[in-house]
Amino acid sequence: MTDYSERLTPKATVLLGAGAFGATLGLLGLAFSLPATLAAIVVLGIGIPLALWALSPVVRVTHAGDGPTGVELQCGRAHIDLAHLGSARTLSPSELHDRIGIDSSTRDFVCFSPWVKSGVIVENIDETDPIAAWVICSRNPDRLVDSLTRRTPSR
Repeated sequence: MTDYSERLTPKATVLLGAGAFGATLGLLGLAFSLPATLAAIVVLGIGIPLALWALSPVVRVTHAGDGPTGVELQCGRAHIDLAHLGSARTLSPSELHDRIGIDSSTRDFVCFSPWVKSGVIVENIDETDPIAAWVICSRNPDRLVDSLTRRTPSR
């Protein structure tokens, strides 16, 4: 069962632009052969946007773990049981920019997507974990914080 799920994909305009770029790149094969050019246009015009979509990280709060609560926060391939998380709060676009930029810490885990401008910061309360906080990009930070708040036992 999943309480929250979000794929941090590019906007449709970015995907269309990437497709146009790929198709234009396929035109370079015109000097060699027309069938190869047409194949390159199709493969690159579809492949580049598909790769951008497929490689976008997914943020989930789901019943998937065998930890203390059995509920995990998953960000891409990284995951942590909610028993190890403390307070969570939303970050405005400027706060997120500062937190992953000038105020960044080597002790933060960052799930970043250049396509998403807002985010969430979640405190890590596990003393054995070197990570101090999870900084997560999210288009729906309030929903993510709400999902974490309802499921985290330390609150």
